Amino acid sequence: MKINKAVKNFRRTLHLSFSLAAAQFKLRNEGSYLGVFWYLLEPLSFFVILLFLGGVISNTAINKYPLYLFLGLIMFNFFLSVTSFSTSAMGSNSGFIKSIKINPESFVIAGALQYAFSHIFEIIIFVVFMLIYGANAVFVLAYPLIFFFFFLLVLGISFFLATLGVYLVDLNNIWQVVGRFLFFATPIFYLIPQGTLLFRLSTFNPLYHYTSIARDIIVYGALPPLHGMTAVAVASILFFLCGLFIFRKNKNKFAERL
Repeated sequence: MKINKAVKNFRRTLHLSFSLAAAQFKLRNEGSYLGVFWYLLEPLSFFVILLFLGGVISNTAINKYPLYLFLGLIMFNFFLSVTSFSTSAMGSNSGFIKSIKINPESFVIAGALQYAFSHIFEIIIFVVFMLIYGANAVFVLAYPLIFFFFFLLVLGISFFLATLGVYLVDLNNIWQVVGRFLFFATPIFYLIPQGTLLFRLSTFNPLYHYTSIARDIIVYGALPPLHGMTAVAVASILFFLCGLFIFRKNKNKFAERL
């Protein structure tokens, strides 16, 4: 009976999350002449800037650098967008949390799904770039599986940040600073030589592992070591479960804290 109740509760939460995500996605585009293009503007602008900085940033050792750069940018953009949204997800929906019996998890999942919708358009642009640069676009078919575990990682971190955001009002500002640090700490526009101190530090950065796996498979058509991909997938599941556990342990206190 408990299992059936848990399954029903999960389906209800997921259905509500999809409904909220669709509504938020529609509202963000309502009244906009450019619509979905606004989602693409930030990664595209960064892509153009960093690409034209080729004379300043040494990228000669990076094969297919435009694809290397753009894939890293859109993956990081998804991570930062979802996690930044989650820092204020509870506060911005405090009225619903206080007055309606609703699973607060839905607001975090809806935010992640909303940006997943826009991420689809980024991937479409990336496929166009692959065709322009003569890369084999068939390898992009592996991205949904990579993104599934990446999504779990981001969602787990988002649950933790959503919980912390209830107790720390300035979390959104703090996380923006952390996001800038992570952008430069993750090899988005540069290559980390193996054996260096930066390379050893990067092994603790999950964003490094996901961008590396995605680039190896999609951009270069190379399969990373199976044990490495398995470890990253297991770590994502653990991040998700830990974040969800922390969120659920604290969610009954949200109404009185908001």
